[in-house]
Amino acid sequence: MNNLPERINVMRVVTYGVQQLVDDIHNWREIDPNEITIEDCLEFIQDWVREDFGTLDGLIYQDENGEEL
Repeated sequence: MNNLPERINVMRVVTYGVQQLVDDIHNWREIDPNEITIEDCLEFIQDWVREDFGTLDGLIYQDENGEEL
Protein backbone atom coordinates (compact mmCIF):
# COMPACT_ATOMS: atom_id res chain seq x y z
CA MET A 1 0.00 0.00 0.00
CA ASN A 2 2.92 2.35 -0.72
CA ASN A 3 3.62 3.10 2.97
CA LEU A 4 0.43 5.09 3.43
CA PRO A 5 -0.63 5.86 7.01
CA GLU A 6 -3.44 3.94 8.67
CA ARG A 7 -5.38 7.14 9.37
CA ILE A 8 -5.29 10.85 8.67
CA ASN A 9 -6.29 13.09 11.57
CA VAL A 10 -7.71 16.53 10.91
CA MET A 11 -8.14 18.77 13.93
CA ARG A 12 -9.66 22.12 14.62
CA VAL A 13 -8.69 23.66 17.95
CA VAL A 14 -10.54 26.38 19.81
CA THR A 15 -8.96 27.53 23.07
CA TYR A 16 -11.00 28.81 26.00
CA GLY A 17 -9.06 30.57 28.79
CA VAL A 18 -9.87 28.93 32.12
CA GLN A 19 -9.25 32.04 34.26
CA GLN A 20 -11.75 33.97 32.13
CA LEU A 21 -14.21 31.09 32.43
CA VAL A 22 -13.82 31.08 36.22
CA ASP A 23 -14.37 34.85 36.32
CA ASP A 24 -17.46 34.59 34.11
CA ILE A 25 -18.94 31.68 36.08
CA HIS A 26 -18.33 33.58 39.31
CA ASN A 27 -19.97 36.75 37.97
CA TRP A 28 -22.92 35.11 36.18
CA ARG A 29 -23.73 32.30 38.61
CA GLU A 30 -22.39 33.84 41.82
CA ILE A 31 -20.32 30.75 42.61
CA ASP A 32 -17.23 31.10 44.81
CA PRO A 33 -14.23 30.94 42.41
CA ASN A 34 -12.50 28.44 44.72
CA GLU A 35 -15.42 26.02 44.32
CA ILE A 36 -15.53 26.06 40.51
CA THR A 37 -14.56 22.69 39.03
CA ILE A 38 -13.44 21.58 35.58
CA GLU A 39 -16.91 20.09 35.16
CA ASP A 40 -18.41 23.56 35.79
CA CYS A 41 -16.11 25.03 33.13
CA LEU A 42 -16.94 22.32 30.57
CA GLU A 43 -20.67 22.71 31.20
CA PHE A 44 -20.38 26.50 30.95
CA ILE A 45 -18.79 26.38 27.47
CA GLN A 46 -21.08 23.71 25.94
CA ASP A 47 -23.13 26.19 23.88
CA TRP A 48 -19.97 27.87 22.58
CA VAL A 49 -18.45 24.49 21.71
CA ARG A 50 -21.62 23.48 19.84
CA GLU A 51 -21.49 26.79 17.93
CA ASP A 52 -17.75 26.55 17.19
CA PHE A 53 -17.81 22.89 16.10
CA GLY A 54 -21.41 22.33 15.03
CA THR A 55 -21.75 19.37 17.43
CA LEU A 56 -20.80 18.04 20.85
CA ASP A 57 -20.29 14.50 19.55
CA GLY A 58 -16.87 12.98 19.01
CA LEU A 59 -14.91 15.89 20.48
CA ILE A 60 -11.82 15.43 22.65
CA TYR A 61 -11.23 17.94 25.43
CA GLN A 62 -7.59 18.48 26.46
CA ASP A 63 -5.65 20.78 28.75
CA GLU A 64 -2.64 22.80 27.62
CA ASN A 65 -0.42 19.72 28.04
CA GLY A 66 -2.54 17.54 25.80
CA GLU A 67 -4.01 15.65 28.74
CA GLU A 68 -7.59 14.57 28.15
CA LEU A 69 -10.21 16.15 30.41
